Amino acid sequence: MSESLEKLQNRILSDAKHKADETIKDSQAKSQQILEEARQRAQREFEDIIAKANVEAESIRRSILSSKVRVNRLRILEEKNRIVEDIIHSVEDQLSSISKSEQFEETAQRFVTEAVKAVDSDQPIVRIGFRDVSKKNLDGVSRVLPKGGKLVIDEKPIDVLGGVVATDHEGKVVFNNTFKSRLERLDNQLLTLISSTVFGE
Repeated sequence: MSESLEKLQNRILSDAKHKADETIKDSQAKSQQILEEARQRAQREFEDIIAKANVEAESIRRSILSSKVRVNRLRILEEKNRIVEDIIHSVEDQLSSISKSEQFEETAQRFVTEAVKAVDSDQPIVRIGFRDVSKKNLDGVSRVLPKGGKLVIDEKPIDVLGGVVATDHEGKVVFNNTFKSRLERLDNQLLTLISSTVFGE
């Protein structure tokens, strides 16, 4: 009887051990599965973080690059503007000393003719003023005025660079034909011409 009790105990112990082994195996398998899922989830999260970081880094890189491109374009534009301004100043310097050139009388006559035609008056009053000009230089200019016209010679250049301003005898119609006003009227064309000549644009 005690032998069968011992067998029963052994069997119960064997079953218990077997169940414990299965439980341990199941637990280990589940633990392994949980660890693998956690590892995969962590890997996915890591890849997502890296992908977002790469996108942000690329965005920052493009922004920096774009900013540098803008800065360089602005520098180039500023330099082009400086060159254009230097050319215009050089032109202005040459225009301001035109009274010393051989073409002065012809230029002055043309300016007066244009101004008189623009005011369209029988008795125009024409002011003329260039740097270092004398009445002697302007003898031929009075010939282009109509008979009732009056020529006024300024001692100083008009509008800094010199030129001609014509009015009707009542002063209601004024035409400014100075170098400065002519440059202003040609402003866009002049800038386009300089840019295309100097920069090939």
